[in-house]
Amino acid sequence: MLVILHGWSDSYSSFRDLAKRLANPPPDGIAAEVADIHLGDYISLDDQVTFADLVAALDRAWDDRGLPRAPKSVDAIVHSTGGLVIRDWLRRFAPDCRPIHHLLMLAPANFGSPLAHTGRSVIGRAVKGWKGTRLFETGAQILKGLELASSYSWELAEQDLFSADAPLGDGSLLCTVLVGNSGYSGIAAVANKPGTDGTVRVSTANLQAARMLIDFSHQPDAAPRIDYQEAPAQGLAFAIVDGEDHGSITAKGRGTRESITWSLICGALMVPDTGFADWRERLAQHTLEVSRAASQRGGDHYNAYQNTVIRVLDDQGASATDYIIEFYFNDDKTRRDRRLTRLVQEEVISSVHVYSQAKHYRSLLINCDRLQALYERPGDRLYVSITACPELVDNKVGYRTYRDSDIGALMLDADQARDLFRPHRTLLMTLCLKRYQQADVFRFKAV
Repeated sequence: MLVILHGWSDSYSSFRDLAKRLANPPPDGIAAEVADIHLGDYISLDDQVTFADLVAALDRAWDDRGLPRAPKSVDAIVHSTGGLVIRDWLRRFAPDCRPIHHLLMLAPANFGSPLAHTGRSVIGRAVKGWKGTRLFETGAQILKGLELASSYSWELAEQDLFSADAPLGDGSLLCTVLVGNSGYSGIAAVANKPGTDGTVRVSTANLQAARMLIDFSHQPDAAPRIDYQEAPAQGLAFAIVDGEDHGSITAKGRGTRESITWSLICGALMVPDTGFADWRERLAQHTLEVSRAASQRGGDHYNAYQNTVIRVLDDQGASATDYIIEFYFNDDKTRRDRRLTRLVQEEVISSVHVYSQAKHYRSLLINCDRLQALYERPGDRLYVSITACPELVDNKVGYRTYRDSDIGALMLDADQARDLFRPHRTLLMTLCLKRYQQADVFRFKAV
């Protein structure tokens, strides 16, 4: 049995051609593997609908349709926002039974989209709004979850990728992510951004994420405590499909642009449990070859990027919203070091987005190709530090981060930077600061 879920501002009807083609006999389809196909349809442009609403409605519709809940009884294809919907449903309503066996994600917005925070703009309301249930509605609550660096996508990853009973990555569910690397053509090209398929970033589609804690809350000028963890990858496979954009990869209308895309779609739905490790390695090699070829093209669209999501907390668990992350080379005092630091700011950090609903969450798009090129000498080191307000010197409470001696920094040589800033993935980075109080904030006096 196969279930197909669409994305934001789309509908089930867009995937009829895909379903019909999959029902064909091999090699054009997978008819022998599919007994029944169900096209999920949900409302995504109503401003009042939340992800929690969609997930609860999905669970009810699942039972209304009589879909099975036995382990590995259903395969699923999801596109764009559908990836978040199915992941949230697996976490909330199917943590034990896990009915999905093969999960194929086509250009999923697993860690957001750079278009989400513009979807509520004039263009978003004029173009997308007329398709909603009410005039000019764009699905405001859904777009908040789709925004880059959203707390929703972070918390979802914590629970379905990094928790002890995470439903993704442990091998019980076979998940394949396919994403294109080409932007739109024609007037739709206004949406194209570096490292995207026109709508989602290659790096935010990939589920093979990592998380990292950098704890600066110890003694001043001490090296920060670091805790690093990668999501288990036994059940996760990822590939970039050269030449596809956000729409073409779904094989809608005229089908995919590249012949290999369809073979990857069918392969993801037919791979046996015992063959998934080989499948994962095959896709990793495919992605490496695509990346090498793309790096020879002009412009920055095809560069390799990492989506680095940062949140800043203090040692009391409160959020710090007024801060700047500082990247600099060596001691940043010589002319050469200042030149390298400037290039980091101008060319390595390609964009920064502050999450509108919680400003201590930020997404930094790191150009991994350009960063490695800046390591010109064996002794070069990249430093990552933070300055935050309020500063204790001028306030009753605050942080000590302004002076060089106040706080340590993360120091990376070329190999360490290559390992931390990896192409085509998301890194969730938590920075922890110590919050201080002046002596007169609270004191006891003798009577």
